[in-house]
Amino acid sequence: MSMTGDFTATSYRAHEHSYDSYAKHGEKAAQAAAWLEPGTINHWRFERMYRLADPMLQTYPGAQWLTVGDGRFGLDAQYLIAHGAQALPTDLAVTLLADAKEQGRIAEYRQENAESLSFADASFDFVLCKEAYHHFPQPAKALYEMLRVARRGVLLIEPCDHEFPDTAMTTISRLSKNFVKRLLGRATNGHRFEELGNYVYGISRREMEKVALGTGLPIVAFRRLNDYYITGSEFAPAVESNAMFRKIRRRIAQYDRRCRFGFSQYGLLGAVILKGPVDPPLIESLSASGFDVVALPQSPAL
Repeated sequence: MSMTGDFTATSYRAHEHSYDSYAKHGEKAAQAAAWLEPGTINHWRFERMYRLADPMLQTYPGAQWLTVGDGRFGLDAQYLIAHGAQALPTDLAVTLLADAKEQGRIAEYRQENAESLSFADASFDFVLCKEAYHHFPQPAKALYEMLRVARRGVLLIEPCDHEFPDTAMTTISRLSKNFVKRLLGRATNGHRFEELGNYVYGISRREMEKVALGTGLPIVAFRRLNDYYITGSEFAPAVESNAMFRKIRRRIAQYDRRCRFGFSQYGLLGAVILKGPVDPPLIESLSASGFDVVALPQSPAL
């Protein structure tokens, strides 16, 4: 087996068991149970991200969705189902998906490798991948697989690649920070690896546009947002009287202001890659929801 094959096989095995400690009687079972509780700060945080799917949910009620990397009890699919869609959650790690089905939270699930989906072409209207793409050992393969099985489009909600500043001010800020890091003898390449060994793939507008252009797709849409996590927010209530909740909202508002003035870059990017033909009501709904909708140039040879 090649070096690449060895690495990906090891990565797949590691991710297949990544939620074992969160299962019943596992050492992190209490944390996992808190993910299911409504009204917590984490529930509020996730809802902010899930709302990026609302334009598709509103334009195509009852549409069929596939969620990829949805091993946390199928929470992504649960949001879609609660908002009128049909959704099938999938992941390599299915321990918590089995628990969710047993609890009646989801009707079914599938164990799937995102980089080699077993579904036929155009099996689902949309595919949602939230905060999982950056964990895959070969995420580009996964994205093409998601596009293959989608009829209408794919929604990624992932960390931004901050090595691609999007304004002159953020470019200057990035250069200044790198200069200080070099003076301190610290790395400036921005590369990170996760605990399981995988490289952390952030995404950028440019990268998503190139994927769409390379496959002849007509439209992409982007919306950026910030998030902030504090250890223990899984258990804390999202109410005004809670100091942790106030701190998280205040910190997000600070990040938002810095980003609006170009001093910082947003932490998360919602990227929608649409397959044509695209219905005008979807474009209108995306724009009304704050997405920047981009009509891509098409090859003159096609």
